[in-house]
Amino acid sequence: MLSYLNSCFKNFKYISFIFLYLFCFSFSDQTLANEQNKNLENVYKLLQEKNFKDGLKELQILCEDNNIQAQLLFSKILFSGDLTPQDFENSYFWSSSALLGGLKKSEIIIEKLNNYLSEDKIVKIKDNLKVFLEKKALNGDKRAIIQIAKFYEIFLEPADFVNAYTWYSIAVAQGIKTAKTKRDELINELNEKDLLEAQTLSIKLFKQINN
Repeated sequence: MLSYLNSCFKNFKYISFIFLYLFCFSFSDQTLANEQNKNLENVYKLLQEKNFKDGLKELQILCEDNNIQAQLLFSKILFSGDLTPQDFENSYFWSSSALLGGLKKSEIIIEKLNNYLSEDKIVKIKDNLKVFLEKKALNGDKRAIIQIAKFYEIFLEPADFVNAYTWYSIAVAQGIKTAKTKRDELINELNEKDLLEAQTLSIKLFKQINN
């Protein structure tokens, strides 16, 4: 009986630790999101007051912090050229990042930009986007972890299922429940050798992120 109670107590401590771990991640994410939303509101205020210099400067900072709402807004501004000279390359970059973050409205800008940018230029932009998102992901940005997983799955031709699985696996381990279905789906796209490679890489990167 004593052995059974000790076992239950150990299980309770383990479960409590998991809940505390997930809560801390959730609370941290919510705090960051609230701060970014507040900063984005300030950007809108600056632009409405026609303080375009400071507004665009803060918007750029938010984009680099991986605020997808800011990225979508900045991509529209860069495409229209109303507040700053047109910049189709950076417009494509930020709209692509926002799209990978879940903002489907970005597709409209990307479709328009496909008429102005060569295939070689788009490949170069995507390479730069991969570097940007992987750096963010390795610094613990949970949104970037999903974005880079989607990048390897849907932004490359052909898709890189090894790296896509790797990042979805990391996402699940980081407490992103929505990534579990995608991770499990991609298992069917990998042979035994590729799956072993992806799991080995995911373990290595997960430790790197959490050290």
